[in-house]
Amino acid sequence: MKIRCIANTGDRLPENYLDPRVGYTKELKFPLTIGKEYAVYALYTWQGEVWYYICDDNYIYYPQENPAPLFEVVDSRVSQYWQIEIAENGLLTMAFTEWFYQPYFYDKLTDKEEAEVEFFAQVKDLMDAEFKSQESYQEMGEIACKF
Repeated sequence: MKIRCIANTGDRLPENYLDPRVGYTKELKFPLTIGKEYAVYALYTWQGEVWYYICDDNYIYYPQENPAPLFEVVDSRVSQYWQIEIAENGLLTMAFTEWFYQPYFYDKLTDKEEAEVEFFAQVKDLMDAEFKSQESYQEMGEIACKF
C-alpha cells in the first residue's frame, strides 16, 4: 500500500483526530513532505479513525503512526506480508506477522532492541521491493490500457 501526503499540519485534521493530551493539536506540524509518497508498513482503525505506520521524514529505525486524513491512497493493494487482526474492542490492525505474534514487538522496536530493529529492517526491505514491483505492475497496466 502506498499513500501520498496531501497535508502536514494538525489544522487539516478532523476534530476526532485532535487530542491535546498527547500532542495532537491544530498547531502540530508533522514530519511529512506534501506530494511525497510513503509505503505503509502497518495500519489500524478504531472508532472511525485510521492511522498509518510509515517511515516519515524523521525516520531512524522504526515506522511512526500518522493520521490518514493527511494522505490520499495511491496504491490500495495490501502487502503480501500483512495479516489482519480484529480485537474484541473493535480495533482492526493490518501488519506483518511478528507485529501480532511476538509479544510487545512494536514496543521493543521503539526501544531499539537489536533483534526487532534488525527484523523490521528486513521486512521494510521486502515491502519496499514489493511496492516497487507493484509500481511496475501499474505501469504495465497503464501501457496495456493504451492498446
